[in-house]
Amino acid sequence: MKVDNVAEAVHIMSVHMANMYYYLTKAVLEDFGEDAKASFERAIVSFGHDRGRKISERVRADGKSLTLENLYEYYDIPMDEGWDTNRTIVDDKVHNITNDCTFAKVWIEKEWNEVGHIYCLIDTALREGYSENVLYTPVQNVLLGDRCCESRTRYKDISKKGQ
Repeated sequence: MKVDNVAEAVHIMSVHMANMYYYLTKAVLEDFGEDAKASFERAIVSFGHDRGRKISERVRADGKSLTLENLYEYYDIPMDEGWDTNRTIVDDKVHNITNDCTFAKVWIEKEWNEVGHIYCLIDTALREGYSENVLYTPVQNVLLGDRCCESRTRYKDISKKGQ
């Protein structure tokens, strides 16, 4: 398969990843029951912490501080190419609105909203792994029936900005 641009490649990979998550979680739930959801949560949080730590290591390796701006500059996947996102950073706070999430579209189509939503824990965990001074707050989520995904990210303690 030949793709013409990064956005198309990211979209194709996102659909594949969302489907993999669906089929993997579906099989595990069928085999082990509803209690398996706690394992999914634990795995997603661990994965998010690992991703966040790796981002912070790259930021620090370049001699930079763990600011919110650097989190997005060094982010480990091409968010802007793969998601319809409107992000503003004002007064050390990030307001993010995602109008189109490929993962969510796949899971909604498969009526997998609840288990798909477990994956959204990645957003909080990634920021926790990046810096203990960063607080991520989800506001809306399409998997919960909202019109978009919306979040806010800020420093817990502005005097520790960059730590």
